[in-house]
Amino acid sequence: MKITRRLTQVSAYSHGEDHLKIKTVHGGIVTLLGATLAVILFIGEAQRCLRLRQVQDMVVDTSIRPRMHFEYDLTFPALPCHAIRMDSGDIGGRFETESMHKAAHDGEIHKWRLDSRGKRIERVEYIAPKGRDNPFVMMLDAEDMNEVRDAVMRHEGCNIRGWLEVQRVAGNIHFAVRPEAIMAVSESEEALQALFDRHIDLHGSAHDEFHAMQLNASHIIHKLRFGPQQYPGQVQPLEGVRRIDRKATGVDKYFIKVVPTEWKKGSWGRKSIDTYQYSVTEYYTPIPEGARTMPGVFFLYDTWPIKVNVKSMRLGFMHLITRTAAVVGGVWAVTSVVDKIVHKSVMAAKKMNKPKASL
Repeated sequence: MKITRRLTQVSAYSHGEDHLKIKTVHGGIVTLLGATLAVILFIGEAQRCLRLRQVQDMVVDTSIRPRMHFEYDLTFPALPCHAIRMDSGDIGGRFETESMHKAAHDGEIHKWRLDSRGKRIERVEYIAPKGRDNPFVMMLDAEDMNEVRDAVMRHEGCNIRGWLEVQRVAGNIHFAVRPEAIMAVSESEEALQALFDRHIDLHGSAHDEFHAMQLNASHIIHKLRFGPQQYPGQVQPLEGVRRIDRKATGVDKYFIKVVPTEWKKGSWGRKSIDTYQYSVTEYYTPIPEGARTMPGVFFLYDTWPIKVNVKSMRLGFMHLITRTAAVVGGVWAVTSVVDKIVHKSVMAAKKMNKPKASL
């Protein structure tokens, strides 16, 4: 009994007799409005707690990874596969052509010939003869020149896709016009006219100073990413970029800053992905008539010494319970105050409207 009496004394909730309680219409209205508000706030908090959110922080990258995975998929609508080559190099002195990547098994290069409408011409991919991807040797045999000239006159394009394993140092990946292609088309009036017609098809207007150097390096980037895996919601800034709206050919340079990134899912990081994000700055240089620069596309990359940790997580059930208690308690307190104010106002109004008794 003593324990019961003591518990009664410390109780924060006092209860009156039922016949002493007054239930009013305005009290019911305030209660319904408060309950509705509490439900709305609870739904909002539940959605917020159950939604995946990404938390990022940065640390110094201490990992030792000598190589970096690079994937690409580009379309050159006005350059035939016979006239374009790819190579890569880095600040360490490493230089590799298409055939060197294949021989070292550190990359795949697939070329598909396209017609003037962008459709594949053949089911089998285009494979260049040996030696044609060497930038230091010019293949001037008649068969090669005729193939390039014929492809240009048919308004062929080329889709190049694949992957490379590159060193994790500053370097570049280069898609360039073969010098032999310039020589092949410059010696043929028909090929020059075909280039001119294709130039008008792409840009919608002629250019008075059209010349052989305008083997058009317009391009569409379908895929360009670093890392073998991508985490959900990762942004690839260059994917979907189209550069076919120029009046002259030139050299496109994309300066890329590659940022090592580790993505983790859940509070405990049960699932993780090591990948790379990147930012990019584009610089375009038109080639003037008579210049010896070959049209092409450069991707110049460099890695960042800072690593970004991305954690994808939900706030959790305990956070939802805490927020729910805060919402319900807050709404209950506010509606109690509002009910008291409304009740006193109603009672004061009734008292003022009550007729005074005659003396």
